[in-house]
Amino acid sequence: MKTRISNRIFFRIIFVITILFISGFADAHNPIKTGLPEYGIRDCHVIIDDGKYYMTGREIAPPGEEKRGITLYESSDMKKWKSVRLIVDRNSIPEDSWYRDAFDSPEIHKINGKYVLCFGGRNNDVNPYSTTETVIAVSNRIDGEYTFITDKPVIKGNRFTLWQDDENGSIYAYWEKDGSIYGAMMSDSLTEIKGSPTVIAVPREYRKDDRFLDSPSVLKYNGKIYLFYTVFKGGYYATYLTSNTPLGSWKAADDILFYRSEDQAPTQLHGKYSDSILFCPPCEIIGNIQIMQGLDDKWYIVYHSEDKYAEPFFCFDEAEADDNGFRCKITLP
Repeated sequence: MKTRISNRIFFRIIFVITILFISGFADAHNPIKTGLPEYGIRDCHVIIDDGKYYMTGREIAPPGEEKRGITLYESSDMKKWKSVRLIVDRNSIPEDSWYRDAFDSPEIHKINGKYVLCFGGRNNDVNPYSTTETVIAVSNRIDGEYTFITDKPVIKGNRFTLWQDDENGSIYAYWEKDGSIYGAMMSDSLTEIKGSPTVIAVPREYRKDDRFLDSPSVLKYNGKIYLFYTVFKGGYYATYLTSNTPLGSWKAADDILFYRSEDQAPTQLHGKYSDSILFCPPCEIIGNIQIMQGLDDKWYIVYHSEDKYAEPFFCFDEAEADDNGFRCKITLP
C-alpha cells in the first residue's frame, strides 16, 4: 500500500515538473526569426497602428551584398512577422546622395497625423566609416509612399529618435555622438533642430561605468519623462534617466534594467555562409532597446539579441512600471 502511494506521489511530481517545463518552453520565444531576414536584424523599433504591430530595423544583408533599404514588417503578436513592403529602396536613391547607404536605426513615429520615418544615412562610396547623418521622410500611410523632406542632414550622429510632448505638441530629437547623448527641439517642418543641441549625458556623468552611451529612446509615464539608453562595458547594460522637462535636468535611475556580458553571447550561426569562419558580425551584445506598451496594455522591452558571435534577431520581454520606475527581465537563452 505504501509503495503504491509513493509511486502515485512520484508520478504526480514528474507530471507537474513536465507541465511546468513544457509551459516554460512554450513561452520561451526569443530570439524571434519567423518572417524576418535570414541574416538578422538589429536596432529594431516597434510602433502600434490600427491594431497591429509594425517594425523597422537595420537589416543584415547576405554576405557580399548591399542592404536593399528599409523594410516594414507587420505582426499581430510580435512573435511572427511578415514583410509588408520596402519603404525605402536603395536603388531609387541617387548614387551621389549623402544617404544612399547605412540605413541606421530606422524608426517610424506618428506625429500630427503623419507617419514620420527617421534614420541615419551615409554614402559608402564617399566615406564608408563616417558617422551617419539623419534623414527624415513622411507619409500619410504607415506603409508609404514616403517622401524625403530633408535636403541636408538634420544632425550628424547615430541612433536618432523623435518624441512628441503631449502637453504642448512640441517635438524633440535625441541622438548619440562620440559616446554622449544629445537632445534638441525640432523645427515645425521637422527638417532641422532649433538652436544648439543640449548635452544630456556624457560618459561617467551619472554612473561611473557609463563609458559609452548609446541608443536613446524616450517616453512619458505618470507625468515623468524617461530617457533610456545603453552602455558598453564588456558587454552592454541598459538604464535610464528621468526629468520633468524634455531637455533636463536629469536624474539617474537607482538601478540598471539589465546587463549582458560578452561571454553570454551565443555562438550558433543561423544563416548560410560559404565559409562560416569568415563571418564576423559587429562586436555588440544588446545595443538598442525600446520600452513600450503592447496591444494588451502590458509593458514590454524590445531589443535585438546578442550579435558578438551570431546574427542579431528581434526579441521582446515583459517589463513592469510603477511610481518607482521600470524593471524588466531578459529571457535570452
